[in-house]
Amino acid sequence: MENDGKNKKGFDDLCGIIARLRAPDGCPWDRAQTHVSLKKNMIEEAYEAAETFDGGDGAKMADELGDVLLQVVLHAQIGAENGEFDINDVTDCICNKMLVRHPHIFGSAVADTAEKVSDQWEEIKRRERGQKTLSQEMDSVSRALPALMRAEKLYKKALKKGVCEIPDTNDFGNEIFNAMRKAVDAGRDPEAELCDFLEKYIKFVKNFEENT
Repeated sequence: MENDGKNKKGFDDLCGIIARLRAPDGCPWDRAQTHVSLKKNMIEEAYEAAETFDGGDGAKMADELGDVLLQVVLHAQIGAENGEFDINDVTDCICNKMLVRHPHIFGSAVADTAEKVSDQWEEIKRRERGQKTLSQEMDSVSRALPALMRAEKLYKKALKKGVCEIPDTNDFGNEIFNAMRKAVDAGRDPEAELCDFLEKYIKFVKNFEENT
């Protein structure tokens, strides 16, 4: 039966449901979860939500985004029980971040294109983290990202700083493919091979900065 909009459950309802599931007499599965045990769930739910964006089905998007929100609220409930943080800390952090990183809306800065906004966002983030060099930026790129996604982020940062030029797409792709194929033939983990390449690339960037 379709919801007529009058009885839709809201954010407070979700928080209450999760608190009940985590209560002493709540759900055994939910009570057994920790921040660490839920890491895989967070990643899987994010990918499943992202997949729906290409289909344009609003109902599916809402459903999958609900699963992502569940992970956030569940972690917040666990954090509250552990005395670490609660859902209000989560919303406070993101609200403050959005206010600070949009000075063209909430301050006097000017950024009239999406590209300028993106550059401004990255600059503010660098200042917040005290990053003064490209190698510091690259070191901060999460190692939990899939290898190819991390490689793309590292390369784009280096490209923006003028450290390297765009390689021929076919040559670059073939070089990576051949290196990973050799790793498989030699019984090595191909993803680990790619990660080794990234680490060497970071060292190259550090050396570049030290000598320019």
